[in-house]
Amino acid sequence: MRFVVREGIDPVARADGTLLKALGLPFGGVIKVGTTHVLIQSGDTKESTGLLLGPIARSNAGVNEGASVEATRAVLGSLTLVEVDAPQLPAEPRLLVRALQGRPISKGDRIVIDGSYVGHKDPVEFRVARVEPTPAGLVGAGTRFAERGAAGQQSVEQPLRESVEGAPQGPTTSQALLAGLDAELDLLTGWLSLLTSPQNLPTAWGLPRVAGVLLEGPHGCGKSELVAAAAESAGAKVHEVLVDRVFKPERLLDLLEGAVKTGVPPQVIFVDRLEAVAGEEGLAPFRTQVGAILRWFLDEVAGKPGMACVLGVTSRANLDPALVANPLLPRSLTIPPPDLERRRQLFQASLARVPADSIDFDLLAARSAGFSGADVVAAVIHASSRLARQGGKLSTEQLVAAIEDTTPSLGSISLGEMPNYGFERVANLDEVKQRLIESVVWPVTDPERFKDMGIDPPRGILLYGPPGTGKTFVIRALAHEAG
Repeated sequence: MRFVVREGIDPVARADGTLLKALGLPFGGVIKVGTTHVLIQSGDTKESTGLLLGPIARSNAGVNEGASVEATRAVLGSLTLVEVDAPQLPAEPRLLVRALQGRPISKGDRIVIDGSYVGHKDPVEFRVARVEPTPAGLVGAGTRFAERGAAGQQSVEQPLRESVEGAPQGPTTSQALLAGLDAELDLLTGWLSLLTSPQNLPTAWGLPRVAGVLLEGPHGCGKSELVAAAAESAGAKVHEVLVDRVFKPERLLDLLEGAVKTGVPPQVIFVDRLEAVAGEEGLAPFRTQVGAILRWFLDEVAGKPGMACVLGVTSRANLDPALVANPLLPRSLTIPPPDLERRRQLFQASLARVPADSIDFDLLAARSAGFSGADVVAAVIHASSRLARQGGKLSTEQLVAAIEDTTPSLGSISLGEMPNYGFERVANLDEVKQRLIESVVWPVTDPERFKDMGIDPPRGILLYGPPGTGKTFVIRALAHEAG
Protein backbone atom coordinates (compact mmCIF):
# COMPACT_ATOMS: atom_id res chain seq x y z
CA MET A 1 0.00 0.00 0.00
CA ARG A 2 1.36 3.41 -0.92
CA PHE A 3 1.58 6.33 1.49
CA VAL A 4 2.81 9.90 1.39
CA VAL A 5 5.51 10.57 3.98
CA ARG A 6 4.72 13.39 6.41
CA GLU A 7 6.46 14.80 9.49
CA GLY A 8 5.98 12.58 12.54
CA ILE A 9 7.52 11.76 15.91
CA ASP A 10 10.00 8.95 16.55
CA PRO A 11 10.03 6.07 17.27
CA VAL A 12 6.44 5.11 16.33
CA ALA A 13 4.92 5.86 12.92
CA ARG A 14 1.28 6.89 12.55
CA ALA A 15 -1.28 6.24 9.82
CA ASP A 16 -5.04 6.26 9.31
CA GLY A 17 -6.73 3.50 11.30
CA THR A 18 -8.85 2.33 8.36
CA LEU A 19 -5.78 1.82 6.18
CA LEU A 20 -4.03 -0.04 8.98
CA LYS A 21 -6.95 -2.45 9.15
CA ALA A 22 -6.62 -2.94 5.39
CA LEU A 23 -2.95 -3.78 5.98
CA GLY A 24 -4.01 -6.39 8.54
CA LEU A 25 -2.83 -4.30 11.49
CA PRO A 26 -6.02 -3.19 13.32
CA PHE A 27 -4.12 -2.71 16.60
CA GLY A 28 -0.88 -1.53 15.01
CA GLY A 29 2.25 -3.55 14.43
CA VAL A 30 5.38 -3.46 12.26
CA ILE A 31 5.72 -2.25 8.68
CA LYS A 32 8.61 -2.27 6.24
CA VAL A 33 9.19 1.09 4.65
CA GLY A 34 12.21 1.81 2.49
CA THR A 35 15.25 0.06 3.96
CA THR A 36 14.01 -0.19 7.54
CA HIS A 37 11.18 -1.44 9.75
CA VAL A 38 9.15 0.67 12.16
CA LEU A 39 6.39 0.27 14.68
CA ILE A 40 3.11 1.81 13.53
CA GLN A 41 -0.12 2.77 15.28
CA SER A 42 -3.28 4.53 14.21
CA GLY A 43 -3.26 8.27 14.64
CA ASP A 44 -4.62 11.57 13.43
CA THR A 45 -3.41 12.36 9.92
CA LYS A 46 -4.46 15.33 7.83
CA GLU A 47 -4.80 13.10 4.78
CA SER A 48 -5.98 9.51 4.56
CA THR A 49 -2.82 8.31 2.83
CA GLY A 50 -0.42 10.19 5.10
CA LEU A 51 2.33 8.23 6.86
CA LEU A 52 3.78 10.15 9.81
CA LEU A 53 7.47 9.29 10.21
CA GLY A 54 9.92 10.92 12.58
CA PRO A 55 13.27 12.25 11.31
CA ILE A 56 15.23 9.20 12.51
CA ALA A 57 12.79 6.77 10.87
CA ARG A 58 12.89 8.75 7.61
CA SER A 59 16.69 8.69 7.67
CA ASN A 60 16.78 4.95 8.35
CA ALA A 61 14.25 4.29 5.60
CA GLY A 62 16.09 6.50 3.11
CA VAL A 63 12.99 8.57 2.27
CA ASN A 64 12.20 12.27 2.40
CA GLU A 65 9.13 14.12 3.58
CA GLY A 66 6.56 14.30 0.77
CA ALA A 67 7.82 11.15 -0.95
CA SER A 68 5.41 8.44 -2.05
CA VAL A 69 6.50 5.13 -0.51
CA GLU A 70 5.33 1.54 -0.41
CA ALA A 71 4.63 0.23 3.10
CA THR A 72 3.97 -3.44 3.74
CA ARG A 73 3.08 -5.42 6.82
CA ALA A 74 6.09 -7.22 8.32
CA VAL A 75 6.10 -10.25 10.61
CA LEU A 76 9.41 -10.30 12.47
CA GLY A 77 10.87 -12.77 14.91
CA SER A 78 13.02 -11.98 17.94
CA LEU A 79 16.61 -10.94 17.39
CA THR A 80 19.37 -12.99 18.96
CA LEU A 81 22.09 -10.41 18.34
CA VAL A 82 22.43 -6.68 17.72
CA GLU A 83 26.00 -5.67 16.91
CA VAL A 84 26.69 -1.99 17.55
CA ASP A 85 28.99 -0.14 15.16
CA ALA A 86 31.26 1.13 17.95
CA PRO A 87 34.28 -0.15 19.91
CA GLN A 88 32.16 -0.39 23.06
CA LEU A 89 28.48 -0.46 23.97
CA PRO A 90 26.87 2.91 24.77
CA ALA A 91 25.12 1.47 27.86
CA GLU A 92 24.77 -1.70 29.92
CA PRO A 93 23.27 -4.47 27.70
CA ARG A 94 20.38 -5.25 30.05
CA LEU A 95 19.29 -1.62 30.00
CA LEU A 96 19.51 -1.50 26.21
CA VAL A 97 17.28 -4.57 25.98
CA ARG A 98 14.71 -3.05 28.30
CA ALA A 99 14.74 0.35 26.59
CA LEU A 100 14.26 -1.22 23.13
CA GLN A 101 11.97 -4.10 24.12
CA GLY A 102 9.55 -4.82 21.26
CA ARG A 103 11.24 -2.40 18.85
CA PRO A 104 12.10 -3.55 15.31
CA ILE A 105 15.75 -3.07 14.35
CA SER A 106 17.26 -3.41 10.89
CA LYS A 107 20.88 -3.54 9.81
CA GLY A 108 22.22 -0.01 9.32
CA ASP A 109 19.60 1.65 11.52
CA ARG A 110 20.53 4.68 13.59
CA ILE A 111 19.09 4.22 17.08
CA VAL A 112 18.49 7.00 19.60
CA ILE A 113 17.34 6.22 23.16
CA ASP A 114 16.18 8.54 25.92
CA GLY A 115 19.12 8.61 28.32
CA SER A 116 16.92 8.18 31.40
CA TYR A 117 16.12 4.63 30.25
CA VAL A 118 19.77 3.55 30.40
CA GLY A 119 21.12 5.57 33.30
CA HIS A 120 22.44 8.54 31.27
CA LYS A 121 21.53 12.22 31.43
CA ASP A 122 21.85 12.73 27.67
CA PRO A 123 20.32 10.70 24.82
CA VAL A 124 22.24 7.58 23.80
CA GLU A 125 22.87 7.04 20.08
CA PHE A 126 24.44 4.26 18.06
CA ARG A 127 24.32 2.67 14.60
CA VAL A 128 23.57 -1.00 13.99
CA ALA A 129 26.38 -2.86 12.21
CA ARG A 130 24.48 -6.14 11.84
CA VAL A 131 21.69 -8.19 13.35
CA GLU A 132 20.99 -11.89 13.66
CA PRO A 133 18.92 -13.28 12.16
CA THR A 134 19.22 -10.90 9.23
CA PRO A 135 18.00 -8.55 7.95
CA ALA A 136 15.69 -7.36 10.78
CA GLY A 137 13.85 -8.46 13.92
CA LEU A 138 12.34 -7.41 17.22
CA VAL A 139 14.31 -6.81 20.40
CA GLY A 140 13.25 -9.38 22.99
CA ALA A 141 14.34 -10.57 26.41
CA GLY A 142 16.87 -12.94 24.82
CA THR A 143 18.46 -10.36 22.52
CA ARG A 144 22.17 -9.82 23.10
CA PHE A 145 23.91 -6.52 22.38
CA ALA A 146 27.60 -6.59 21.47
CA GLU A 147 30.15 -4.06 20.35
CA ARG A 148 31.71 -4.23 16.88
CA GLY A 149 33.76 -7.40 16.39
CA ALA A 150 32.88 -8.93 19.76
CA ALA A 151 30.00 -11.04 18.46
CA GLY A 152 32.25 -13.38 16.51
CA GLN A 153 34.25 -14.32 19.60
CA GLN A 154 31.51 -16.58 20.97
CA SER A 155 28.30 -18.32 20.07
CA VAL A 156 25.17 -16.22 20.09
CA GLU A 157 23.44 -18.54 22.51
CA GLN A 158 26.17 -18.22 25.15
CA PRO A 159 26.11 -15.04 27.25
CA LEU A 160 29.42 -13.19 27.40
CA ARG A 161 29.79 -13.50 31.17
CA GLU A 162 29.64 -17.30 30.95
CA SER A 163 32.32 -17.49 28.26
CA VAL A 164 35.00 -15.87 30.41
CA GLU A 165 37.19 -18.66 31.74
CA GLY A 166 37.28 -18.72 35.52
CA ALA A 167 34.75 -15.91 35.92
CA PRO A 168 33.23 -15.98 39.42
CA GLN A 169 29.63 -17.11 39.53
CA GLY A 170 26.95 -14.92 41.00
CA PRO A 171 23.65 -13.23 40.30
CA THR A 172 22.83 -11.40 37.09
CA THR A 173 22.16 -7.65 37.14
CA SER A 174 18.41 -8.29 37.19
CA GLN A 175 18.84 -10.65 40.12
CA ALA A 176 20.98 -8.06 41.87
CA LEU A 177 18.13 -5.55 41.71
CA LEU A 178 15.96 -8.07 43.58
CA ALA A 179 18.34 -8.24 46.54
CA GLY A 180 16.42 -7.67 49.77
CA LEU A 181 12.98 -8.07 48.15
CA ASP A 182 12.31 -11.68 49.13
CA ALA A 183 9.08 -10.87 50.98
CA GLU A 184 7.74 -8.71 48.15
CA LEU A 185 8.66 -11.35 45.56
CA ASP A 186 6.91 -14.09 47.54
CA LEU A 187 3.76 -12.01 47.94
CA LEU A 188 3.55 -10.96 44.28
CA THR A 189 4.27 -14.51 43.11
CA GLY A 190 1.32 -15.77 45.15
CA TRP A 191 -1.07 -13.24 43.64
CA LEU A 192 0.07 -13.90 40.06
CA SER A 193 -0.04 -17.67 40.59
CA LEU A 194 -3.66 -17.37 41.72
CA LEU A 195 -4.82 -15.04 38.94
CA THR A 196 -3.01 -16.77 36.05
CA SER A 197 -3.63 -20.37 37.15
CA PRO A 198 -4.62 -22.70 34.26
CA GLN A 199 -7.38 -24.12 36.50
CA ASN A 200 -8.99 -20.64 36.79
CA LEU A 201 -8.80 -20.92 40.58
CA PRO A 202 -10.57 -17.60 41.38
CA THR A 203 -13.75 -18.84 39.67
CA ALA A 204 -13.40 -22.42 40.94
CA TRP A 205 -13.04 -21.20 44.51
CA GLY A 206 -15.84 -18.64 44.25
CA LEU A 207 -13.57 -15.63 44.79
CA PRO A 208 -14.52 -12.09 43.75
CA ARG A 209 -13.35 -10.87 40.34
CA VAL A 210 -9.84 -9.36 40.56
CA ALA A 211 -7.68 -7.85 37.82
CA GLY A 212 -4.33 -7.54 39.55
CA VAL A 213 -2.04 -5.58 41.84
CA LEU A 214 -0.91 -1.95 42.17
CA LEU A 215 2.89 -1.89 42.53
CA GLU A 216 4.36 1.26 44.04
CA GLY A 217 8.00 2.27 44.24
CA PRO A 218 10.47 4.94 43.07
CA HIS A 219 12.20 4.75 39.68
CA GLY A 220 15.04 2.25 39.61
CA CYS A 221 13.81 0.29 42.63
CA GLY A 222 13.33 -2.97 40.68
CA LYS A 223 9.62 -2.99 39.76
CA SER A 224 10.17 -4.49 36.31
CA GLU A 225 12.60 -7.08 37.65
CA LEU A 226 10.21 -7.98 40.47
CA VAL A 227 7.27 -8.48 38.07
CA ALA A 228 9.42 -10.54 35.69
CA ALA A 229 10.70 -12.79 38.49
CA ALA A 230 7.25 -13.24 40.04
CA ALA A 231 5.66 -14.03 36.67
CA GLU A 232 8.39 -16.57 35.88
CA SER A 233 7.83 -18.27 39.23
CA ALA A 234 4.08 -18.32 38.53
CA GLY A 235 4.66 -19.84 35.07
CA ALA A 236 3.35 -16.79 33.20
CA LYS A 237 4.74 -14.52 30.50
CA VAL A 238 5.00 -10.74 30.86
CA HIS A 239 3.67 -8.22 28.34
CA GLU A 240 5.14 -4.85 29.34
CA VAL A 241 3.22 -1.74 28.28
CA LEU A 242 5.13 1.54 28.53
CA VAL A 243 2.85 4.55 28.65
CA ASP A 244 5.26 7.36 29.47
CA ARG A 245 5.11 8.56 25.84
CA VAL A 246 1.37 8.36 25.44
CA PHE A 247 -0.12 11.77 24.74
CA LYS A 248 -3.71 10.93 23.77
CA PRO A 249 -6.38 8.66 25.26
CA GLU A 250 -6.79 6.92 21.90
CA ARG A 251 -3.17 5.78 21.98
CA LEU A 252 -3.58 4.47 25.54
CA LEU A 253 -6.67 2.54 24.47
CA ASP A 254 -4.82 1.04 21.49
CA LEU A 255 -1.96 -0.21 23.68
CA LEU A 256 -4.16 -1.70 26.38
CA GLU A 257 -6.68 -3.18 23.95
CA GLY A 258 -3.90 -4.78 21.95
CA ALA A 259 -2.33 -6.26 25.11
CA VAL A 260 -5.64 -7.77 26.27
CA LYS A 261 -6.87 -9.08 22.92
CA THR A 262 -3.60 -10.51 21.66
CA GLY A 263 -2.38 -11.88 24.99
CA VAL A 264 -2.25 -15.66 25.41
CA PRO A 265 -2.79 -16.88 29.01
CA PRO A 266 -1.07 -17.37 31.34
CA GLN A 267 0.04 -13.79 30.97
CA VAL A 268 0.78 -10.75 33.12
CA ILE A 269 0.26 -7.31 31.60
CA PHE A 270 2.66 -4.89 33.30
CA VAL A 271 1.73 -1.23 32.80
CA ASP A 272 4.76 0.71 34.02
CA ARG A 273 5.02 4.45 34.82
CA LEU A 274 1.24 4.71 35.08
CA GLU A 275 1.42 8.21 36.57
CA ALA A 276 2.46 9.44 33.11
CA VAL A 277 -1.17 9.10 31.99
CA ALA A 278 -3.18 8.75 35.21
CA GLY A 279 -1.24 11.08 37.53
CA GLU A 280 -1.72 14.72 38.40
CA GLU A 281 0.75 15.73 35.69
CA GLY A 282 -0.38 13.11 33.19
CA LEU A 283 -3.10 13.55 30.59
CA ALA A 284 -4.84 16.14 32.78
CA PRO A 285 -7.17 17.51 30.05
CA PHE A 286 -8.34 13.94 29.35
CA ARG A 287 -8.64 12.69 32.93
CA THR A 288 -12.21 11.49 32.46
CA GLN A 289 -11.38 9.54 29.31
CA VAL A 290 -8.24 8.03 30.86
CA GLY A 291 -10.20 6.96 33.93
CA ALA A 292 -12.81 5.30 31.76
CA ILE A 293 -10.16 3.49 29.69
CA LEU A 294 -8.41 2.16 32.80
CA ARG A 295 -11.72 0.97 34.28
CA TRP A 296 -12.46 -0.82 31.01
CA PHE A 297 -8.97 -2.35 31.02
CA LEU A 298 -9.30 -3.68 34.59
CA ASP A 299 -12.73 -5.12 33.80
CA GLU A 300 -11.43 -6.85 30.65
CA VAL A 301 -8.44 -8.37 32.47
CA ALA A 302 -10.61 -9.51 35.38
CA GLY A 303 -12.95 -11.26 32.96
CA LYS A 304 -10.24 -13.14 31.05
CA PRO A 305 -9.13 -16.36 32.80
CA GLY A 306 -5.39 -16.82 33.13
CA MET A 307 -4.61 -13.12 32.80
CA ALA A 308 -3.53 -10.58 35.43
CA CYS A 309 -2.22 -7.04 35.41
CA VAL A 310 0.30 -5.15 37.51
CA LEU A 311 0.10 -1.36 37.47
CA GLY A 312 3.45 0.23 38.27
CA VAL A 313 3.55 3.72 39.77
CA THR A 314 6.02 5.81 41.75
CA SER A 315 3.38 6.98 44.24
CA ARG A 316 -0.29 6.19 44.78
CA ALA A 317 -0.79 9.77 45.94
CA ASN A 318 -0.42 10.94 42.34
CA LEU A 319 -3.19 8.68 41.02
CA ASP A 320 -6.90 9.24 40.66
CA PRO A 321 -8.43 8.11 43.99
CA ALA A 322 -11.15 6.25 42.07
CA LEU A 323 -8.49 4.07 40.41
CA VAL A 324 -6.73 3.31 43.70
CA ALA A 325 -10.07 2.35 45.29
CA ASN A 326 -11.22 0.18 42.36
CA PRO A 327 -12.42 -3.18 43.76
CA LEU A 328 -10.78 -4.97 40.82
CA LEU A 329 -7.44 -3.73 42.19
CA PRO A 330 -7.78 -4.76 45.85
CA ARG A 331 -4.11 -5.11 46.71
CA SER A 332 -1.20 -2.69 46.58
CA LEU A 333 2.42 -3.66 47.09
CA THR A 334 5.08 -1.10 47.95
CA ILE A 335 8.78 -1.39 47.21
CA PRO A 336 10.41 1.02 49.65
CA PRO A 337 13.54 2.99 48.76
CA PRO A 338 16.58 0.84 49.59
CA ASP A 339 17.56 1.20 53.23
CA LEU A 340 21.05 0.66 54.62
CA GLU A 341 20.73 -3.15 54.72
CA ARG A 342 19.27 -3.49 51.23
CA ARG A 343 21.92 -1.21 49.74
CA ARG A 344 24.54 -3.48 51.30
CA GLN A 345 22.85 -6.51 49.72
CA LEU A 346 22.62 -4.73 46.38
CA PHE A 347 26.35 -4.02 46.37
CA GLN A 348 27.11 -7.61 47.37
CA ALA A 349 24.93 -9.00 44.58
CA SER A 350 26.18 -6.55 41.94
CA LEU A 351 29.83 -7.32 42.74
CA ALA A 352 29.43 -11.09 42.98
CA ARG A 353 31.08 -11.69 39.57
CA VAL A 354 33.48 -8.74 39.57
CA PRO A 355 37.13 -9.34 40.54
CA ALA A 356 37.51 -7.42 43.79
CA ASP A 357 39.61 -7.25 46.93
CA SER A 358 38.06 -7.43 50.38
CA ILE A 359 35.21 -4.93 50.06
CA ASP A 360 33.74 -2.95 52.97
CA PHE A 361 30.08 -3.35 52.01
CA ASP A 362 28.91 -1.55 55.15
CA LEU A 363 30.87 1.53 54.09
CA LEU A 364 29.47 1.39 50.54
CA ALA A 365 25.92 1.17 51.92
CA ALA A 366 26.53 4.08 54.29
CA ARG A 367 27.97 6.28 51.54
CA SER A 368 25.13 5.62 49.07
CA ALA A 369 22.17 7.26 50.79
CA GLY A 370 19.52 8.21 48.22
CA PHE A 371 20.60 5.46 45.80
CA SER A 372 18.03 3.32 44.03
CA GLY A 373 18.86 -0.22 43.00
CA ALA A 374 19.64 1.04 39.50
CA ASP A 375 21.99 3.67 40.97
CA VAL A 376 23.91 0.97 42.84
CA VAL A 377 24.28 -1.05 39.65
CA ALA A 378 25.35 2.09 37.75
CA ALA A 379 28.06 2.82 40.33
CA VAL A 380 29.39 -0.74 40.11
CA ILE A 381 29.43 -0.54 36.29
CA HIS A 382 31.25 2.81 36.49
CA ALA A 383 33.92 1.33 38.77
CA SER A 384 34.14 -1.80 36.60
CA SER A 385 34.79 0.29 33.48
CA ARG A 386 37.97 1.59 35.11
CA LEU A 387 38.93 -1.95 36.04
CA ALA A 388 38.48 -3.06 32.41
CA ARG A 389 41.03 -0.45 31.30
CA GLN A 390 43.56 -0.82 34.12
CA GLY A 391 43.21 -4.47 35.12
CA GLY A 392 43.61 -5.83 38.62
CA LYS A 393 40.83 -5.97 41.19
CA LEU A 394 38.31 -3.46 42.43
CA SER A 395 38.96 -1.86 45.79
CA THR A 396 36.65 -0.21 48.28
CA GLU A 397 38.27 3.14 47.51
CA GLN A 398 37.50 2.81 43.79
CA LEU A 399 33.89 1.94 44.53
CA VAL A 400 33.54 4.88 46.91
CA ALA A 401 34.89 7.15 44.16
CA ALA A 402 32.32 5.70 41.74
CA ILE A 403 29.56 6.33 44.29
CA GLU A 404 30.64 9.96 44.58
CA ASP A 405 30.50 10.28 40.76
CA THR A 406 26.93 8.87 40.66
CA THR A 407 23.99 11.21 41.25
CA PRO A 408 21.46 9.54 43.57
CA SER A 409 18.12 9.46 41.79
CA LEU A 410 16.21 9.30 45.09
CA GLY A 411 17.96 12.28 46.62
CA SER A 412 14.63 14.07 47.07
CA ILE A 413 13.28 11.21 49.18
CA SER A 414 14.08 11.22 52.87
CA LEU A 415 16.15 8.06 53.10
CA GLY A 416 18.50 9.10 55.88
CA GLU A 417 22.27 9.39 55.61
CA MET A 418 25.34 8.72 57.72
CA PRO A 419 26.44 12.07 59.23
CA ASN A 420 30.19 12.61 59.28
CA TYR A 421 30.43 13.80 62.90
CA GLY A 422 29.62 12.35 66.31
CA PHE A 423 29.32 13.53 69.90
CA GLU A 424 32.86 14.91 69.81
CA ARG A 425 31.38 17.91 67.97
CA VAL A 426 28.65 18.43 70.58
CA ALA A 427 29.93 20.75 73.29
CA ASN A 428 28.74 20.29 76.91
CA LEU A 429 25.30 18.56 77.20
CA ASP A 430 27.03 15.67 78.96
CA GLU A 431 23.85 14.42 80.63
CA VAL A 432 21.89 14.58 77.38
CA LYS A 433 24.57 12.67 75.50
CA GLN A 434 24.77 10.01 78.20
CA ARG A 435 20.97 9.55 78.20
CA LEU A 436 20.99 9.19 74.41
CA ILE A 437 23.85 6.68 74.50
CA GLU A 438 21.99 4.53 77.02
CA SER A 439 18.56 4.84 75.38
CA VAL A 440 19.45 4.75 71.68
CA VAL A 441 23.06 3.78 70.96
CA TRP A 442 23.33 0.77 73.27
CA PRO A 443 20.10 -0.91 72.03
CA VAL A 444 21.45 -0.58 68.48
CA THR A 445 25.10 -1.45 68.98
CA ASP A 446 24.90 -3.86 71.94
CA PRO A 447 21.40 -5.38 72.19
CA GLU A 448 22.77 -8.47 73.97
CA ARG A 449 23.51 -6.32 77.04
CA PHE A 450 19.77 -5.76 77.57
CA LYS A 451 18.91 -9.38 76.77
CA ASP A 452 21.40 -10.71 79.32
CA MET A 453 19.96 -8.44 82.00
CA GLY A 454 16.38 -9.29 81.11
CA ILE A 455 15.55 -5.66 80.31
CA ASP A 456 13.46 -4.47 77.36
CA PRO A 457 15.41 -1.64 75.70
CA PRO A 458 13.64 1.71 75.16
CA ARG A 459 11.89 2.10 71.82
CA GLY A 460 12.50 5.84 71.64
CA ILE A 461 13.10 9.03 73.56
CA LEU A 462 11.55 12.51 73.63
CA LEU A 463 14.06 15.31 73.05
CA TYR A 464 12.73 18.77 73.73
CA GLY A 465 14.00 22.35 73.69
CA PRO A 466 13.30 25.75 72.11
CA PRO A 467 14.10 26.33 68.44
CA GLY A 468 17.76 26.92 67.71
CA THR A 469 19.18 25.04 70.69
CA GLY A 470 20.73 22.29 68.57
CA LYS A 471 18.25 19.38 68.68
CA THR A 472 18.83 18.46 65.02
CA PHE A 473 22.58 18.82 65.41
CA VAL A 474 22.55 16.47 68.41
CA ILE A 475 20.36 13.87 66.63
CA ARG A 476 22.65 13.82 63.59
CA ALA A 477 25.62 13.23 65.90
CA LEU A 478 23.59 10.48 67.60
CA ALA A 479 22.95 8.79 64.24
CA HIS A 480 26.71 8.73 63.62
CA GLU A 481 27.38 7.25 67.06
CA ALA A 482 24.79 4.50 66.46
CA GLY A 483 26.05 3.75 62.96
